[in-house]
Order: sequence, then structure tokens, then C-alpha cells
Amino acid sequence: MSSVSPRNSTLIILVLWVFVTAMDVNKAFHIDDAFHLYAAQWIEHHPATPMSGMVNWGDDPEPIHHFNQPPGFFYLVALTGHLFGYTEVPMHLMRSLFTLLALVCFYRLARHRSPRHAVLLTALFALCPAFMVNQGLMTDTPLLAMTLLFADLLLVPRRFSTGRRYALAGLALAAALAIKYTALPLLVVFLLALALRRQWRWLPMVLIPVALLAGWSAWNLHEFGSVHLFGRQAGDPSWNGLMFRALSLSVAFGAIAPFTPAFLPALFKRTAPWIFPAWLAALAVACLLAALVYTGSIGEAGMNLILRRFAFALNGLFIIAFCVRYLPRSMGPSTTDNWILAAWAVGFGSFLILFSPFLATRHVLLLIPPVLLLIAPALDLVPVRTQVLAVACTAVLGVLLTVSDKAYAGFFRKSAPMIAAQLRDRTSGTVWSLGHWGWQWYSQHAGMSVYGTLTSDVHVGDILVVPQDCDVQAVAANIDMEPLAEWVEPASPATFFNVEQFAGMYASGYAKLPWSLNRTYRKTIIAYQVVAVH
Repeated sequence: MSSVSPRNSTLIILVLWVFVTAMDVNKAFHIDDAFHLYAAQWIEHHPATPMSGMVNWGDDPEPIHHFNQPPGFFYLVALTGHLFGYTEVPMHLMRSLFTLLALVCFYRLARHRSPRHAVLLTALFALCPAFMVNQGLMTDTPLLAMTLLFADLLLVPRRFSTGRRYALAGLALAAALAIKYTALPLLVVFLLALALRRQWRWLPMVLIPVALLAGWSAWNLHEFGSVHLFGRQAGDPSWNGLMFRALSLSVAFGAIAPFTPAFLPALFKRTAPWIFPAWLAALAVACLLAALVYTGSIGEAGMNLILRRFAFALNGLFIIAFCVRYLPRSMGPSTTDNWILAAWAVGFGSFLILFSPFLATRHVLLLIPPVLLLIAPALDLVPVRTQVLAVACTAVLGVLLTVSDKAYAGFFRKSAPMIAAQLRDRTSGTVWSLGHWGWQWYSQHAGMSVYGTLTSDVHVGDILVVPQDCDVQAVAANIDMEPLAEWVEPASPATFFNVEQFAGMYASGYAKLPWSLNRTYRKTIIAYQVVAVH
């Protein structure tokens, strides 16, 4: 993989893009996709007041400005919906343009950082489960693309002038901030790059994203009377909360980085011929354990313990060790890029630990590029067979988790119209839908009414439909109800690599893994009949 011509490199990038897009293009709307669609539908008709629409994403409808994201990406969703409709294929094709931009920019950065291994690094990035699963319609892939464009403009020399390059970098960072405030650490990276290069004359370019934030804040004050950026929900600020999120971040990274053994030479500073056979032996043990779990010879809880302590957590610690190994030890022109990459990785990691309400693989997604680029020199000591094994392991895990997540999302899409049709003749009242994520979108489109704890006028005879293991509204205390019907989809081979237990890939921690091996988990939806309202 070390000697790939530019023409073949372009072809490989296009193949990776088509493959990732094909895996996602008709996937059901999932998790926060639905919120973004609701926000976009509001913006389509009220573009001057994007944060004033009402969305039920808790117990009752709330204005969009109560939630964490600025609306930059939502305008593109609204435009796509206006032109082509709010359906899966056009939405995912629109988002896939950001996927392509991310791949192109990452390849350019990898070629600048490690020319011999640019294609290998790009394949590991593209096939990583965090990248493949977290496509959808959430803001993370667009944010990733804009951060990579910013880094590309900051690090990779261009034929045009330095001033123009920094101006474009400022615009890319402004666009990233308009999508998600998680890009804020890149302001420090921008300043650091100018300081290390002693290019203070271009300091005004940093004011481009600052001006965007200032203008956006003024817009907020005019629209709803407060600054959206300063009202965001953060995680537990206690020491225990910070340590828990740090450990959760490490576990989440370890869970989606099967390529880690390929970088072990970083810790030995020489070729380690034992890595390849040891890796094959570890894979054989892993396959044996998976087979034993699938046949019921090993309990799922025990396997989860093995994954948590000896796979994910240990893998995350190795990644931290690799990064520490390549942290710059001195100042100078030869270490400038290393300092920028380190600041990029540490900045994002620290921001997530300090401010994120929870951790997920989509947060880790933002860390993958700077980490891979920082530790890329280790690949100089890795033989081709080990490189191929790294790509193969990453691709297999990426596909397995993507297939499982598609089944998870698809359950709500196919269940909603079926359940609505079956319940329509069982009540003369209202069929209420509880539960958010993709279920809310599909159940509403199937004719159910979205339930609000305090805002819904529920009567005796009404039906409440509740997906299990899902984020749902609280049922009002004055409602008595009895189970009426239940719909269950059993586990299948496609979901053995299980991501379904309360959206594992989208919200995880040390105890709640991003994915696990599970042959028994059943997706369930229960309908309840209201028998009394007090």
C-alpha cells in the first residue's frame, strides 16, 4: 500500500466514498436525524427565525433554541427537502457530499504527513465503524468534513497566496461552527499555527469565525433574547463526572479502532515481527469467543466484561500511549505540524470531556483524523501484510456494525405503518406515539399523534404506543392504562454484533458499551389502552 499512483489513489478514494454511501443511502432515519428534519421543516418556511420552531424531543414541545446545535446544516436539509422531499435517499445523497469532502481532505492531509501511507490511512479512516455508522443525517459528518477542510487549508501548502489560504481556513472554521460548537477548540489551533510560524500579520483571519459567532449571537438576542452558545447543556462538572467521561471516551475509541495493533511499533521504535502472528492468534481467540457466545456456551454478560476491560479499555489506552509517543518534544520548524496535530487532538478530546453531556462514537469520530495523522510515522515500521490485516479488520467490523445499525433503524421504519394500520380499527380515539429518534418520525408519518406529557389531551379508549429501550416521554401520572398488544422482532445473525441497547453507538460509557455480542436482544414495541384518566 506504500506505492500507489495518484490516479489509483483517486480511484480508491472514489471507491471508498461509493461504498460508504451505498451502505447508508437508504438507511432509515435514525436517532437525532428526526430532530434535524423537524428543525429543517421549520426553517424551510421560517428562515429568518431558525431557532423558534417547536419540537417535542423531551416530554413536551420546546423551542429549537433549547437544544444544542446551531442551524447551519439544517438550512441544507431544508433546501434538499424543498427541492427533493424529506425522504431518505435525497437526504443521504446530499450528506454524502460531505463524506466525499472529508475523504478528499483527509487523504490530502495524510499525503502531506506520510506520503507512503496516505492510501492506507485513508482506508482506515473511511472503513472505521465510527465513520461508517455515523453517516445518517446528524451533524457529525458535515462537522468532520469542515474541520478536515480547515486542517487541510492550515497544514497543506497551496499554489495560491498564504493570506488567501488562511482566509479560506477561517471561512471553513466559521462553517464548522455554524454546524456544531464542538469546533471551538480549532480557534486555539488556528492561533497556535500562526504563532508557531510567526505569521502574526494573518491574525485577522482568526476573526472570521469569531465574527460569525458574534453575528450569530446578535441574531439570537434579536430572535429569542439570549445567546444560544452560552446556554448549552454540559456534562457533570464534578471530578467524578470528568473522570467518567474521560474513561468513556477511551472505551468508545477502543471499541471502534480494530487497527490499533498495526501501530504497536510506535512503542518499540523498531520493527516487531511478532505483531502479525500475535494479532492472528488474538483474532482466532476472538472468533472462538464469539462462536461460544453465539452458541450460548458463554454468557453475554461475561463477554461484555471481556470486551469492556480487555478489548475496548485496553485498546483505548494503547491509542493514548501512541499519541504520547508522538507528542512533540521541542519547538522548531520541523515539529510545527506535530504541535498542530497534537493541539487538534487534545483540544477536541478536552472539549468533549469538559463539556459534552455524554460520550458516543460520533464524538470519537472527530478525534480519529488527528490521532491517525499524529501516529502515522509508526507505519514506516509495519510490513505490508500487517497493513492489509489492519484494513481487513477495520472493514469487517465497520460493515458488521453498519449492517446491525441499519437493522436497528429499519425496525422503526417498517413497524410504524404496520402498527398504525392494526390499531386503527381497535379504537375510535387517538393513537398516541411515545418515543423519539427515528420512531417519532415514522410513527407520525403513519398517522399517530406525538404524545406530550403535559400538552396531550388523552381520553379513555385512546392507545399509547411505546417502543422499549428508547428515549420516551413520561406518561402523565393521571393516566391508567393496560397492555393491549406487543410487537417483537427477535435477534438475528445480522444483529449479533449488537448496537441496539439504548442506541449504543450513539450514547455510551464505561458500563454501557458502544456495541456488544448479543444473540438474545429483542426489539419490542408495546401498545397500551387508556382505561382511566383522573
